[in-house]
Amino acid sequence: MASPRPCSSPSATTCRFREEVRSRMPSADEADRLGLAAGTPVVLICRTAFTADGRVVEVNEMVLDASAYVLEYEFDAP
Repeated sequence: MASPRPCSSPSATTCRFREEVRSRMPSADEADRLGLAAGTPVVLICRTAFTADGRVVEVNEMVLDASAYVLEYEFDAP
């Protein structure tokens, strides 16, 4: 895998990400695959990676056991 180039580079591959985070109860298949106890919700994350010119270069959809993860975000205020 190539290392990402700075966003100022004209040929930068990944410059920014957007994540959509949701929670819900799992489907029967998800609960089985993740080995979830009854009543355990899941967290869904859809992460989209963009180039500097706004082109989507990757979409990653994740389903997580809500009882096993802590999601931490840090960002600057506008």
